[in-house]
Amino acid sequence: MIRIGFVGIGLIGSERVRATAALQASGYPLQAVGIVDAFAANTAELTASIGTQPRADIDDLLVHKPDWIVVATPHDVAVPLVTKFLQAGVKVLVEKPLGRNLEEAKRIAAIASQGSLWVGQNFRFYRGIAAFMADVRARRFGPLSSISLQFGHGAGPKDKTSWKLDPVRAGGGVLIDPGIHLLDLMNLLEDRPPDFIGGTAWSGFWNTGIEEDIHFIAAGSACPVYDVKISIVRWRSLFRLEAHGLEGYGIVEGRGRSYGPQRYVRGPRWGWQNHASQAAAEELVVETDGTDVFIDEMRMLLFGEGEVAGARPCSVDEALANMRLLDDLRARIGIRQSL
Repeated sequence: MIRIGFVGIGLIGSERVRATAALQASGYPLQAVGIVDAFAANTAELTASIGTQPRADIDDLLVHKPDWIVVATPHDVAVPLVTKFLQAGVKVLVEKPLGRNLEEAKRIAAIASQGSLWVGQNFRFYRGIAAFMADVRARRFGPLSSISLQFGHGAGPKDKTSWKLDPVRAGGGVLIDPGIHLLDLMNLLEDRPPDFIGGTAWSGFWNTGIEEDIHFIAAGSACPVYDVKISIVRWRSLFRLEAHGLEGYGIVEGRGRSYGPQRYVRGPRWGWQNHASQAAAEELVVETDGTDVFIDEMRMLLFGEGEVAGARPCSVDEALANMRLLDDLRARIGIRQSL
């Protein structure tokens, strides 16, 4: 029986609790030992769903001897929490990123023993993304000419005063969150960090001291051109991956909720020659609403089961590689931190 606790049950923490409830209902040996969140309005509902109760604080949670703790708090709060739990000998799943900068990430990683610290990078477990990544690795489209990664939304009016747009609490702007998801996907395709070619960042709507829109180009050994755009000033939510090679292409659009269902299609070069149109030549590989990503990620992490097209949980070494790429991009683009 795996004993698990939760600290932080906001948007993502709540998803982790629901995933745990689904795994329990499927017969997986999981016992929840408590939830800590002084600000959540739905604590009673979520604790009941996994057969546990709120705990007064993190020390009270530790008294109940969890094997694992899921940390899903603002980025600044996560750093001391993860440190405390690792020093107590508890395994930790912390939501991305690993720290607010490379130095924080290194400090956390230095106290983690093998297999004790993992980072929530749930995009790996979207079935459309996982199939896309598997096809790129298998060179299904032939030698690549480019990969485009786009991620944009408009945040919400209340976010102006939230921690998410606070340069100190969040650790930066769109490059770190949600951009760390795209950096993670890039690193998964490369044997070494991609080389920066050029880029620019813009801010001016939220005016909280973070970058709000960023565009950069990089080059790797697996793909000669990565074209990356990340924004929180897009008023129509957008998620799109494109891989183009000499033999064909793959396109992922959507990730559920306001982004629409996720659809992964692939097509051949000049498919229009044998079909009514290029679109008619495309094959729908995956269509999903994305509601199972947290279940799949936690099942793989805790039990090593439920493979999703080769997706694997994000190790501390992989998370460090993401933070190194983030640190390099910040320096190259000229993004300064306010820490």
